Amino acid sequence: MKKYNCPSCSKEFAIGSKFCQHCGRNLELEIIENPMCPKCHKTFPEGSKFCDIDGSKLTSPDKLIPKCVKCGTEYSIETKFCPKDGGAVIPEALRFDINEQNISKQFNFNGTYSKASLGNRFLASLLDGLITTGFAIPSLIFYMIGMVKLQDYYNSDEAIPLFILAGFLYLIPLTYSFIKDGIGKGQSWGKKAVGLMVVYLPQNAPCSLGQSFLRNLIMVLLGLIPFIGWLIEPIIVLASENGRRLGDKVANTQVIELKIL
Repeated sequence: MKKYNCPSCSKEFAIGSKFCQHCGRNLELEIIENPMCPKCHKTFPEGSKFCDIDGSKLTSPDKLIPKCVKCGTEYSIETKFCPKDGGAVIPEALRFDINEQNISKQFNFNGTYSKASLGNRFLASLLDGLITTGFAIPSLIFYMIGMVKLQDYYNSDEAIPLFILAGFLYLIPLTYSFIKDGIGKGQSWGKKAVGLMVVYLPQNAPCSLGQSFLRNLIMVLLGLIPFIGWLIEPIIVLASENGRRLGDKVANTQVIELKIL
């Protein structure tokens, strides 16, 4: 089996390794076995990164297999839409390029993004709220059972494990509420359903998990202000020309419209 050296720490690794076990470098982006150009489909020697014909970044051949974006079924290159669910049939390597094209269409003449639909943002928020509530139901059930046990003198000792389990399960909806905008391509499940996306402005790239945590943390902190805290962010969204709330300004992000294939 061929061996390569990590471009960061020079430690040896075998082809097929995803990350360097010494420094954590993403090796899939550095060393590709039998790399191929996604445009002209020319193959290159292992370790090559860019096509010498059109300059495209090389990718793994398996990422150039046309697949339905919804169900993942493989099709021939001639197939454009999946007969099962109507999803676009696109190679995985080209999907992000298409998303980048859709993002660029949202720019105004002055290089800023258009304000996303308030109706869609409200609907996405409602959907994400329902998803978070669904995640919280198991925690609530164990908490209620624990309360019943606590009131029963003979079974009160059984309440503590139930409360601990309820607290552990509550981490699921809590985590989702913070990182939801960083999953996928900058889309929470609610935003994905209505065609919205959170973009990190300095790089015009999908919001990361860390940026999502920061923008949603600001909303949570503002919500701690008595009586008016929960109103601050919606008011800023309405008043702002680009629809950026305070959390967006801190995280340098913005919600935009995005067509989902």
